[in-house]
This record gives sequence, structure tokens and C-alpha cells, in this order.
Amino acid sequence: EDLKARLAAGFAEYPGETAAEQIQNMVYAVGKAHKFTPLKAWFDCLYQVLLGQTEGPRFGGFIALYGIERTIALIETSLAREVVPT
Repeated sequence: EDLKARLAAGFAEYPGETAAEQIQNMVYAVGKAHKFTPLKAWFDCLYQVLLGQTEGPRFGGFIALYGIERTIALIETSLAREVVPT
């Protein structure tokens, strides 16, 4: 199960506004399911791939403010982007 699918399922289950803490728990569960150790590495990956930063706000709060549908679109766009070696 990936983050995009989990967010889509959460959005379908709780249409409209979903609490930041509930979203944070979903994001945390996906990282844990994929065995990121430490889990901070999971959040670091999210910030780098989706926001181009090494750190940021609590990700559940970001998604709650930005919107689940827009976050799903951001994930799709980020994953489709060509990686340019540095």
C-alpha cells in the first residue's frame, strides 16, 4: 500500500476536511508498513521528493491545509518527474 492509495482511501472514507492528526497517522502507518528505519527517513523522503526540501512542517498538517486531492496530484506529478543527476 502506498501513500497515494492510503490518502485516496482516507479521502473517500472521510470526504471534506480530514483532521491533520488523522492524516499524520495515515502517513506514519505507510512509512511503518514499508519498514523505514528510522521513520524520520520516511518523512525526509517525502519532504525531498514532494517539496524539494530536507525538512518541513508536520506532514499531516501540510496535507490538511494543502488538501488531500491536491496532495495526491502533487505525488503523481513528483513521481512522473524525470530525475536529473547532480
